[in-house]
Amino acid sequence: MKKLSSYIIALFLLINISVFVGSDLDVPEPADLDLVEEKPLIEAIENAQKAVRKSPNTAEVWGHLGHVYLSHGWEVPAIPCYRQANRLAPNEFKWLYLLGRLTKQRQPEAAVKHLTRALTLDSTSAPAHLYLASALRILGRFDEAQQHLEHAKRLQPNNPFSELWLGEIALAKQQLELARTHLEKALHLNPGQSEAHALMAQVTIALGDTQTAKQHAQAARNPSQYGELIDPLWWDVLKAGVTAPLYAERGRRYMSEGNYRKAVAEFETLISDAQKDIKVWFDYGVSLLYASRHSEALAALEHLLSLLDTDIEVQKERSTDEIAYLKAQAYNYMGQLHYETGQTGAAIRACRMALQFKKNKTDGESHGRLNPSDYDTFFSNVHANLATVYENTGQPGEAIRHYQAALELVPSQLSVHRDLAGIYWKQRRYTAAEPYYKQVITYDARDVQALYRLGLIALMKEAYLEAVSLFRKVIAIEARHVRAYGALGVAYQELGNIPEAIGIFERVLELEPRNKVALDKLRELHELK
Repeated sequence: MKKLSSYIIALFLLINISVFVGSDLDVPEPADLDLVEEKPLIEAIENAQKAVRKSPNTAEVWGHLGHVYLSHGWEVPAIPCYRQANRLAPNEFKWLYLLGRLTKQRQPEAAVKHLTRALTLDSTSAPAHLYLASALRILGRFDEAQQHLEHAKRLQPNNPFSELWLGEIALAKQQLELARTHLEKALHLNPGQSEAHALMAQVTIALGDTQTAKQHAQAARNPSQYGELIDPLWWDVLKAGVTAPLYAERGRRYMSEGNYRKAVAEFETLISDAQKDIKVWFDYGVSLLYASRHSEALAALEHLLSLLDTDIEVQKERSTDEIAYLKAQAYNYMGQLHYETGQTGAAIRACRMALQFKKNKTDGESHGRLNPSDYDTFFSNVHANLATVYENTGQPGEAIRHYQAALELVPSQLSVHRDLAGIYWKQRRYTAAEPYYKQVITYDARDVQALYRLGLIALMKEAYLEAVSLFRKVIAIEARHVRAYGALGVAYQELGNIPEAIGIFERVLELEPRNKVALDKLRELHELK
């Protein structure tokens, strides 16, 4: 039976790897290469193969050929390319790592050897620890896998897989509470991972919590949203890709890094009159906006709206809710674009258009496949953006109304609490500003402006002890805050603590020797002694 399995594997490899004929050098290539129609891909493969034939003793050219194959989904012919690169450069981490990553599923024993060797060369690679743990899990070596998962978590605390697989191992060992702890952390890092929900359903039902188990089982039926693993070597692989999905993937990765100029360059290769992928148009428009190419960004977003309104194929691909949400996002970015170019009237109109697509919120309401919290956060931001435009065009009443609407959707929006408090403060409506500043310091206890202004409000309300506490907090954070010292001196004076008040105003003079208020106060306080 074992011999038969080996024969089948060998036959499988033979079928999937044909050999380049007409040269002394065997160059692996995909068996279905003749079916490829994309000219850029054919050219990329031919160029990579020519480089291998020209410099067959160079690890990098073999590795690049492997990258070209792997980035386009041809894992089988990529493996011998990386194997050859490893033979030529046996002490180079990346070839061992990629070999281990590619063989972990079908040949876990080989993957363990490759990745163990790789980690002797570089023990700081979180992805290598994760893929080694994956191979060890397949082999049932759970304790060793657990050690590497813990190591990966220390190296990259926000990676979305350590907690997931630690939860899986704990469940396999029937350590239910530990499994639940790991899986809760996994879902916190990556709420849309169906595998974590499926495991959580098993754990909670074993713990007798059937209601929670049902919720997780339902969430597990949704398509999994995989969290991003920071893996520079995989990024090198993707850079070798020349087909449309890879240009789009690279563009989005550049967007996530904030490199919008490079993102635009990737998306531009996909843009034509025949392009119907609305996600490409959307990301292209956003990238152009943040690359400060405003007129082109506006044209891209307007084209997106036209596709959503008129193209039957596009409309069939998306639900009504998704189309409405995409339109709202497009109008919101158009509002931002108009605001940045000084067209405040157009900015207001665009944001108002975005808000027209907001549904009334009701208990248990569903927005199709949209995450409700993401939905609320988006429209909260639209209200906040609109409020900013109104505030800066001298319409404080409208600004306040939209800031309040933003907080109704997402009460924890720190920046909105701060902005709403600020607009009340400018209007000298200090009592109205107070609860919003209190919310600010609830979320950020070191916000100096909020603490200082709350101290001033306490002074106005003759709550002198509260004022002292607040001004002391300001000074603890910002030791040279002259105005906080001055206000603290006033609070001590009102409390009748003259020696403390004198000491505080003397500190003001140390910071600002010619501070007239402090000089006058000291003369007044010495007369009171």
